[in-house]
Amino acid sequence: PAYYEYLRARHSGRSTQQYQSTSRARVDHRGYIVSMQDKGTGDIRPGYQLEALPDNKLAVLRRLVTHPTEGFLSMFKGALSQWVYDMLHLLLQPTLEGVLNEMLGLYDSAPASTYIDASAPSALTLIASSAIVGWLLSPLELVRTRLVVQSASPIHRKYRGTFHALKTVAREEGGLTALYFSPYHAVPTLVKHTLDTVFRNMGSFALDRVAGIDPYDHPTTFAIGGLVWKTISAVVMLPVDTIRVRLQAQPRYTSKAASESAPLSGSGKGKQADRFIEYRTCVPISPVPYTGMVNCAWRIITEEGASLKQLKRRRAVAMNGEGERASQISNVGYYGLRGLYPGISLQLMAN
Repeated sequence: PAYYEYLRARHSGRSTQQYQSTSRARVDHRGYIVSMQDKGTGDIRPGYQLEALPDNKLAVLRRLVTHPTEGFLSMFKGALSQWVYDMLHLLLQPTLEGVLNEMLGLYDSAPASTYIDASAPSALTLIASSAIVGWLLSPLELVRTRLVVQSASPIHRKYRGTFHALKTVAREEGGLTALYFSPYHAVPTLVKHTLDTVFRNMGSFALDRVAGIDPYDHPTTFAIGGLVWKTISAVVMLPVDTIRVRLQAQPRYTSKAASESAPLSGSGKGKQADRFIEYRTCVPISPVPYTGMVNCAWRIITEEGASLKQLKRRRAVAMNGEGERASQISNVGYYGLRGLYPGISLQLMAN
């Protein structure tokens, strides 16, 4: 209607200043429309999703707090799941470790106890108990990741809390068997908790027994060795944590859940709370599911190797249309390890 009013005003000679002209929609080198409210990012997102986050962590927090559907409380999503996990791990891990030590009779013959940071009688029982307990509590970590990543919008929120998320995930993704024995969850969990226990508790043993640095004769060298050990831990563990979170954030619905995704009629079948709701995330996730840890790592390296500034600069060149070069610029970046190490600078500073 506004367009026809503009034509009538122009035909009759009336003023057309009230009708503001607008430019044509901008498209990238692939022909996709570029959102005018987010120039340079090359994509259009739903209103409940955050735009591409910068490398500055304070800027990330500011965008999260000021986002219309997130806000201040979004910084505490998954806090209850994390607290329950910490309390259960604090109770179960020492108990299982003590049982294993008692069964193997390792309390009296443990010369390595003075070289382990946690003062455990045996490194093997320490690692085994941590890995087993981490695997037993892995559904809580999965739920925590889902709660953190999901949109806080009440319209698009899928999980209402920790226990509702546990029940929903078990119902839609194959039950507890799939949660505990699926290679997408079990393998990353065992790798993470095994390596994390080694790096957290075996530093003194590695420096003293392996490297031959005595903490009393060479305290400065021992402290520098501890810094190097923590740096190696960050370099190894950050990719593992990143890959594990990516795999946890991707729902893998069973055929039964897919059949329930059809809208139910008013015949009274099922309750409203049990209806299938699509998982909406506050940040974009890969539309193509990862098939494992190696596949996830490879795709992060090949698809997310560029920094945000580099990607914006390349897309700006593409949208300006510089001939053949614009058609050759990819929309996903280039080879690099940046995507595997989010927050590496803060981790190194903390060390």
